[in-house]
Parts: sequence; structure tokens; C-alpha cells
Amino acid sequence: MFGERYFATRQRLTNVVLGVNHLGWECGAEVSAIAPSGGILNGLESPFLAIVCGEVNSGKSSLINGLFNEELCEVNALPETKKVLWYQWGEQSREIETEPMLEEQYRAHEFLNDFQVIDTPGTNSNKADYIPIIERFLPIADLLFFVFPVSNPWGAATWQLVARLPEEQLDNVAFILQQSDLKDQEDLDVIRGHMQTLAEQKTGRSPEIFPVSAKLALEAKKSDPPSSLLMRKSGYPALESFISSRVNQNQARKTNLKRVRKLTQSALRTIEERIEERTDTLDADQRFLAELENEVDVRREGQATALAERLTGLGEVFLGQGKGATRILGRRMSIPQSFISLFQQEKLPTEIEKNLTEAVKEAVEDQAGKDGVELVQSCRNHWETVEPRIRENLEVSPPDFEEEKESLAGTRERFVRRLGRSAKHAVAHLKIRGTLDLQMEIRRMVLRRYMIASLTSLTFAGVLGGLGAHPWPWLGVTVAILLLMVAGIYAKKSRDTLCKDFMERIEDLRQPFADSLADDYKDGVREFYLEYGGLFEIVRRRIADQKLLLKPQMERWSDLFLELKAIEQEL
Repeated sequence: MFGERYFATRQRLTNVVLGVNHLGWECGAEVSAIAPSGGILNGLESPFLAIVCGEVNSGKSSLINGLFNEELCEVNALPETKKVLWYQWGEQSREIETEPMLEEQYRAHEFLNDFQVIDTPGTNSNKADYIPIIERFLPIADLLFFVFPVSNPWGAATWQLVARLPEEQLDNVAFILQQSDLKDQEDLDVIRGHMQTLAEQKTGRSPEIFPVSAKLALEAKKSDPPSSLLMRKSGYPALESFISSRVNQNQARKTNLKRVRKLTQSALRTIEERIEERTDTLDADQRFLAELENEVDVRREGQATALAERLTGLGEVFLGQGKGATRILGRRMSIPQSFISLFQQEKLPTEIEKNLTEAVKEAVEDQAGKDGVELVQSCRNHWETVEPRIRENLEVSPPDFEEEKESLAGTRERFVRRLGRSAKHAVAHLKIRGTLDLQMEIRRMVLRRYMIASLTSLTFAGVLGGLGAHPWPWLGVTVAILLLMVAGIYAKKSRDTLCKDFMERIEDLRQPFADSLADDYKDGVREFYLEYGGLFEIVRRRIADQKLLLKPQMERWSDLFLELKAIEQEL
């Protein structure tokens, strides 16, 4: 098609306009100046207007059909064009007579999107009513073709119409010497020379004259494959080159392209400003989020700073339960219990450790529950300062803390269970039962020896009594009683010593016990604040959404900018 460079540039600019419009809409930028609904593309997409004039049967219709390779105009040996026919694009073929001598013809030929064609009756026809209509179109025509038959290129009526052309239209005029295949080259050169002289007399300029054969051009284009030899003989390549040059160099169209490009460039600047504003907003939101997260980190670190105090409290819990275990140990090691235990399996160390483990676990969980309540309150206090800032900075409604604190309640429960398990394992790792087992076994062994000695003495006294060896039996009984009294004294003193040692061990293990809970306590607090940080998801989501939109928009802006710069270079 003619003027490919212009149409390619126009299409590129149209695509950029549409792209900038869509990007502006996405970015919320004001780009109504280039909105398609505002008609900015109407000027770009308006087709070129070509007018074909000439005498009756000069070959005007054949010329048009040959140029566009379509059977647009009816061709006959008799005059077919009796009105001014204005060919335009339409999905359905139809004719509308707008004036007695002007008829609009709508056809679904693709080229009519870019080129509208006006076919005229013969300049030497009996009907001269069409001349004013042609003269009305002449000032707005982009291309003017004056067709002369090679058999008689001197028709006065056509040359008179040429003489009335406006000065500014002469650059768009092409003289067509139709049916050139009927003459040899020597004759054509002579005819062209005479036409050149006559044209200079009528217009004051030396016009473009193209000897062509529409018949050969149609044959060349319809052959499969198209015949380049026939095309050269038809003379159409030179004419089509002329048309392309006039299309590509049309100043009015180029001016319009430049106008649209300038408006589009201005719209791009507006979008750039909007993107920069959104980038600044995104940076501000990121700084705001960093500020909130830093505040949470400070609070978490504050808990870590207070960890020593918290662990001391947990150590005191362990010590308190250890004192309770010591009292139970003392009761279970009374003198009667001690002697009774000699005749059964000793389970006291296991029971003491088990009771101590459960008591410590419950006490630590109770303390962790209280700490969890304090953590929730700390988060609530912080949220009360955060909520109004989110409303102010992001202009969105933050979540309600009371509705969201269920997740914190779950974290609090996990925190309690975590420290309970940790306390249980810590007591087991302290190996309290092993030491107590050893001490109690030594005590049991001594008491067992006293008991054996006492029973032996009683047995000896019984034997002597049976033999009547007085007073030796009483001596045996006395020794047995003395041994039992010594055993009782030992049982009491060893109990006191063992309880004292147990309590001292509990005191010694208080800090190791607390230290063993440190990691779990820290992890629990960290998880707590991570869960609380989830309330800032509205800020993170806003930033993520902005990034998700902003990056491709910036890339598209850059592509459109570069494309517009390339179009500027072409123009």
C-alpha cells in the first residue's frame, strides 16, 4: 500500500496514545487531553482524499481499480460515471445520494480506511452541475489525478479545470497519461513534452506526468505470482512512488502527528509525575512500616532486657516448689516411716521428683500465663498508638485489636505450654532423683544395720532366757533397746541432714533451672511479637500491591517514552 512509512508511524503513534491512555487510567493521572473519546485519534485516522478527474472514457475508473487492485468502479465502453461518486469505507455496501450530483458509495474494501476516492463524470460531459461540487473538494484533497487518454490528451475541459486549481494544491497534482500501452515510447515522449508545455502555461509549474496502462497493471497484480515485468510496463511503479511520497510528506498530516505526539508527551510527563508521587508514597509507606517494625523490635528487646528479672522470677518459682518438696521429704522420712520403709521398696525419690516436676510445671505455667497477659497488654498499648497513625498515613481502616487478639490468645497458650514443657524437661535434666537415691540408700543401709543388730540382740536375749541364764536375757533386751534408740536418733539427724542437703541442692539448681528456660522464653516472646506484627499486614499488603502495580507501570512508561522518542526522530 502507498505511504507505508506514514501509516506505520501513524499506527505506532496510535498505539502509543492508546497505551498512554490506559496507563494514565491505571495510574489515576489526568490524561483526558489525549482520550480517544475526545477525538484526538480522529485526525490521525482520517483517510486521505484522492480526486480523479478527466474526460469521458479517459480511463479514470480503470486507473482507480488498477491502483487499489479492487473492482471498485464500474468500467464500460460507454460512460458509466454520471455523478460525483465519493467512495468511503462501510461494512455494508450502500449508496446515499446526498445531492443530485453527489453520491456517497460505501464499500467494505480495506484500503478505503486509509484512502477515500472521488470519481467524477467526464469533464467534457453534457452535465456541468458537478463542477461546483468538485471545486468544493479541491481545497481539501490530498491527491489530485487528472487523467488524459493517450489518444487525445488535449481536452480543453480538463485543462480548464486544471487552470482553476488553487496554488497550494499544485504540489498534490499528478497528470496521468492513460492507455500508454497503445503508443510506443517515442510517441509517449512527444506527448509528454507537449503536455509539459501546456501544463506550465496553465499552472506556471512543471507537473509530474505518468504514462500508465491500467489494463496491464490489473493483469500484473491479479497474476499468480504478481508479474513484475507487466508492472514495469504498466508505468504504475512510478505513479505509486509519487503517491507514497505525497502521503509520507503531507505537511498537514505530519503537523497533526506532531501535535498528537506533543500532547502524548505532555500526558506522559503527567503520568511520570503521578508515578513519582506514588513512588514517594511507597517510600513513605516503607519507612512507616520500618518504623512500626522497629518499635515492635524495641519492645521485644525490652522483654529480652527484662529477661534476667523474668528468669529470676522463674528461679524463685523453682525454689518455692523445692521448699514444698523438702517439707514433703521431711514428713515422708519421719522415724516411723523410715523404719517401715526398711521392709518395702523405696519409691520416695521418684515420688519427690515427680511431685516436684508437676508442681514446678504448674507454677511456671501460671507465671507464664501472667507474663502472657502482660505481653497482650503491652501489644494493646502499642496498638493504641499505631492505629491512628495507620489511619493518618495510609488513609485506611486498620483491624480492630479486640477482634484480632484471638490469635494472640492462641500464641499466649502456646507460650504457656512451651514454658511448661521446658520446665518439666529442665527438672528432669537436673537429676535430682539420682542424688537423692544415693543419699537415701546410704541412710537405709545404716538404719538396716541398726535394725539387724537390734533384732540380733533380742534373739540372743530370747535364747538365753530360754536356757534360764539370768540375768543375761535382760542385758540383751537392754542392748536392743539402746540400739533402737540410737537408730531413732540417727534417723532424725540423717533426715535433717538429707533435707538440708536437698534444700541446698535446690538453691544451687535455682539459677541453672532458670537459665535452661531462657531460650524457650525468648522464642516464646519472639513468636508472640511475630504474631502481633501480623496486625501490620494491612501496611505490608498495601506496599506489596503498590510494588506489584508500580514496577510494570514504570516499565511500560519507559517503553512508551522510548517509542515516542523514536517517533519524534521519524517526524
